[in-house]
Amino acid sequence: MSVHSASNAFTEFNQQSVVIMSSDLLDEDIVDATLNKLDSALPIPKLLKQLSALFDKQLFIIVDEHNQTTLPESAKDYKAQYITVNNGHQFTISQSNQRLLVLQFTHTQLTLERKAKKYKLFWLPKQLLTRKQHESMMMQNLSDQFMLNLFGLSIIAAILSWFGAWYFLKPLSQLKAHFENIEKGHLDTRIDVNNQDEVSDILSSFNRLAAWLQGLHQQYKQMNSDLSHELRTPLNAMQSRIEAMEDGIVPISKEQLALLSKELTSINQLIDDLSLLSLTESNQLKLQPEEVNLSELMGRLKTRYTLQAQRDEVTLISEIQENIVHYVDELRLRQILINLIDNAFKYGADGKKIQITLTRASSGIEIIIQDYGKGISLEQQRSIFERFYRVQTSRTDNNSLGLGLPICKQLSSLMGIALELKSDLNQGTKFKLTLSCPS
Repeated sequence: MSVHSASNAFTEFNQQSVVIMSSDLLDEDIVDATLNKLDSALPIPKLLKQLSALFDKQLFIIVDEHNQTTLPESAKDYKAQYITVNNGHQFTISQSNQRLLVLQFTHTQLTLERKAKKYKLFWLPKQLLTRKQHESMMMQNLSDQFMLNLFGLSIIAAILSWFGAWYFLKPLSQLKAHFENIEKGHLDTRIDVNNQDEVSDILSSFNRLAAWLQGLHQQYKQMNSDLSHELRTPLNAMQSRIEAMEDGIVPISKEQLALLSKELTSINQLIDDLSLLSLTESNQLKLQPEEVNLSELMGRLKTRYTLQAQRDEVTLISEIQENIVHYVDELRLRQILINLIDNAFKYGADGKKIQITLTRASSGIEIIIQDYGKGISLEQQRSIFERFYRVQTSRTDNNSLGLGLPICKQLSSLMGIALELKSDLNQGTKFKLTLSCPS
């Protein structure tokens, strides 16, 4: 904007200078005609005096053969010096208390001969010199103003840079301090986020990370506690039974060895389940998808649980559509279904009816395992997919490790299967698996 204003000022100034040159500059013919009227024997000083008297608005300059300049007596305030250049004629002209000016003439305006000596005559409007002085002053003022503005802008830029650095570094300093708190074990540390910008997004991400680490740490502590309990129970039972056999209190028999074997099987199952959970949570479990006839798979599962249903006096209902085929890991899907059906018999057999369904819906292929038992409360539903969680708060169910449903959830997520739970107290529980069909 300043450059534009200065450019406009110079343009206007130069236009005015052109007007002065075109209106006030004497034509060479007029000066030549005047010289012819004057006495040719006049010495140079008197010649200049008469020309200045006739044309008082002009400054006349005579240059001799030695490039020495002569000005009229009336121009005592001016000083002129001739400068030899390759093309044209150049002068430096100064006026009292004014800046030095440089003027260029492309040719000698008139040539004079006095007493066998040749002189070069130049003239220019005095007003043009004044304009040149004004131009020089304008340049100096603009230069001073520019430097002043540059200095002011530099100060503003320094202040803004400091403020910007403070604005961005302050949250980073807070972030560093809170990371140090986390390193010290203070996982409940959080940063107050009041703005909505990129820096605030980073601080919010830190808060989410801290919350996730806190939840993971609590889960880790709970898992250690639960794992210790789950391992201690069968190990204590085995130790007590072995000591009883060593003391002769309990005889060493096939029945006692079978009980020990059952406890070992329980421990192995716990280790296998934990290993499977670890693999699924870290996405390291290798799936082997293939084309599977789901109708035949569900039919085999129905046959497997028919005898158990008769023994438990439970009606096993099946609605299985035929020829439903899907690309899936059959072993892992079967593992999910067995866990869900086992839970239905374990916790919903008192409803005397269990239903398994396989249908093709608009959302995909749906598999439903539903019982009509006591159901699950909302509070229990929030924790039912957590490790070692059991619906029985007394934890007296020795046949359950509390890992079946977490395994189902992780395997379903890994295979891209939606697992939904719906349950109401005294109305039963329904698990629905939705296998999306490829588009």
